[in-house]
Amino acid sequence: MNRRERRKLGKAGAAAPAAATSAPLSVSAMLMGLAGQQAPLAVEAAAAPQADPVQSLLARERQQRDLAEELARQQRALAAEPDSELLLRSVGRLQLRLERRADALITYRRLLHLQPDHAEAAHLAAILSGVTPEKADADYVAKLFDAFADNFDRTLTHWLEYRAPQHVAMAAREALGGRVADHALDLGCGTGLLAPELTGLVRRLDGIDLSPRMIEKAAERKLYHQLDVAEIVAYLAARPARYDLLLAADVLAYFGRLDDVFAAAKAALQADGRFVATIERHPAEGFVAAKSGRFAHSESYLRQTAEQAGFRLLSLKPVDLRLEDGKPVPGLVFALGL
Repeated sequence: MNRRERRKLGKAGAAAPAAATSAPLSVSAMLMGLAGQQAPLAVEAAAAPQADPVQSLLARERQQRDLAEELARQQRALAAEPDSELLLRSVGRLQLRLERRADALITYRRLLHLQPDHAEAAHLAAILSGVTPEKADADYVAKLFDAFADNFDRTLTHWLEYRAPQHVAMAAREALGGRVADHALDLGCGTGLLAPELTGLVRRLDGIDLSPRMIEKAAERKLYHQLDVAEIVAYLAARPARYDLLLAADVLAYFGRLDDVFAAAKAALQADGRFVATIERHPAEGFVAAKSGRFAHSESYLRQTAEQAGFRLLSLKPVDLRLEDGKPVPGLVFALGL
């Protein structure tokens, strides 16, 4: 976002929602922050989840009120500039956070009318209209995490008790049964939070991610041998029998259908290779898309897809992945073998 755009959104009152973050934060709130620039403010203002349910309820009510006031301000600004991509995107995100799904659908469709190739608007408009995409658009995910890169570690580990990397590392150790992996690949490595958990478990660790800014952050850890900006399925498909360990911490939430991912993972693994990952758990059947643009999968869907791809299920364990609005997000950590 350039200086002119910041001033425009600032005139609409964009900084106001920071005060609303006294309620427990969520990944949805952080990733759907206004125009992508609210994360620093939210982190500074955030408090640990309230132990007192009454105080927590009051905080959420204040948050909703502040967000509604901010939405009204931005809608007035949008009335004056109806073709502003910045304001349309920001208004749509606010409407989603306020659960005004019908209004958000109208806003994203307006944005698509102006910019038919707008990745975020296309992805979220599809979800809001009842369509479950097969996966999140790559450009949408890349831009989303580019905006979040500078505050990703502190937000998730400190405020949201993010545990996916630890769960994946533990499951990988168990799946390897005491041996050390020669060549591992961290799928959707982000800022590299998984890498420190793999000490003594891998000889060579590479990483890929859609977000260039995330890759820059991961490189600062100096724990990866190679880092690439790449899409998972295509990258794996181009590297047959390259790895003996594939890892994916909180990455499959950006895929609906897992068929292609599992098929590509199988092709990229050597004989007796391991694929260890987490998913957000869906209590019914199949998979669903949430307003955040992420996906949750059922245990039965995971089992069926893994089997069809030719994997053996080595382990499957219910886990809490992080906090979302002060509540644990249920997930599954699994290990697959050939």
